[in-house]
Amino acid sequence: MKKEIFQNICSQVFSSLQDNEQLTIYLEGENSQYFRFNDSKLRQSGIIEDYAVTISLFSGKKSLQSATTVSSDIQSSVGNLKNEIQALRDPLSLIPENEFTSFPDNFDSIEIIKSGKLPARSEILEALMEIITKDYLTGVWTSGKIFRACSTSEGTNHWFEKDSFIFDFSLIDEKENMVKVLFPGNAWDKEKFTTAFQEASDKLKLMNKPKMELKPGKYRVWFEPNAVADFVDMFNWNGVSESAFRNGSSCLLKMRNSNQKLSHLFSLKESFSSKATAPFNSRGEVSEDVKIIDKGELNNALVNSKTALEYGIISNFAEEANSWGMGEYMRSPLMEAGDIEKNDCLARLGTGIFISNIHYLNWSDTLGGRITGLTRYACYWVEDGKMVAPIKTMRFDDSFYNFFGSNLDGVGKEILARPVIETYDGRNPGETTCPGILVNDFELTL
Repeated sequence: MKKEIFQNICSQVFSSLQDNEQLTIYLEGENSQYFRFNDSKLRQSGIIEDYAVTISLFSGKKSLQSATTVSSDIQSSVGNLKNEIQALRDPLSLIPENEFTSFPDNFDSIEIIKSGKLPARSEILEALMEIITKDYLTGVWTSGKIFRACSTSEGTNHWFEKDSFIFDFSLIDEKENMVKVLFPGNAWDKEKFTTAFQEASDKLKLMNKPKMELKPGKYRVWFEPNAVADFVDMFNWNGVSESAFRNGSSCLLKMRNSNQKLSHLFSLKESFSSKATAPFNSRGEVSEDVKIIDKGELNNALVNSKTALEYGIISNFAEEANSWGMGEYMRSPLMEAGDIEKNDCLARLGTGIFISNIHYLNWSDTLGGRITGLTRYACYWVEDGKMVAPIKTMRFDDSFYNFFGSNLDGVGKEILARPVIETYDGRNPGETTCPGILVNDFELTL
């Protein structure tokens, strides 16, 4: 979809509003190529072009939403949206006023177009099939454009467009050992992919050794950036949300109420500087970078406009609560880097565990910051800086107040941007950017 088409649709819809009405129209769209592989064979291929919109109709202190779709057919889309608005009018007149309802302020319009060099469909298959026959590969390739846009009846018009690809795959051997790889980007580089594939293939060969069974206990651990990103993403489950602080459910509550600190090596912020995702939210409000934790100390929480009205505080225009039960959440979290070079991580680890990926994370004690989960895929026992053998899957249960706090021994210099790979409601431009970390006394339980 082109920006001009979307704004033409919005303009015609806004002209149909009644005197006491205001409207926002938020677009989430994609034009994507999908390939699904199993046993190194192409099993499924498809193209998806989808443009979902959420319209929010306001009348004073009342508001209702409706979700539908639009297309490049302007007249059809305008007619569809007008019908949705008409369907909202009667119920909107019947609901009571809500003192925490507000129409978004007017912001300067933003346009971000992040172009890339994506391969053509035939190039993708040719490049991949030359390489992936070396091992059994199962995975999904997605590529194409992702769109976000928001227009309001008061004149705000935002547009975000991004080219990107993700190849999310696992290499599997005859014994069903697995190495998971996430290869993202916005400019296809066959040589880089070949290198990433070969590194994964080498790790898979090491997985063929007999697995070590570790006893429950505390271990020195190097976590790769993908594993760290999983931990950081747990803060999105109401952790950094101001509303969660206010209702007492935030995992960071001790940092506000008891002055608990993390390690001075740990800093976390919501960052839009890479332009990997749209800085405007679904209300059309424009967010700036927010420093959440600075050198171990809690600085800020994310505050949306509803929470700001409810508690009489200033909004930093965080996103609205979503259908997954998250309060205000990070769309583009970034953990700051340290000084451990990529090639030095095993030497710095010495003897301990190298963890590439973790799985099935959940809170075991939210207020205590305790997270439980499983080691998964390529995880190895290391002695004197050398990988010795893979380890059997272990459950862990430890607090981030330990592994991001008192037990954090070092942070990697190289940071990795891991995009959101879930496609339940379509492709998402968000990403979590993290370095690896070195941790003492990480607790494996069984």
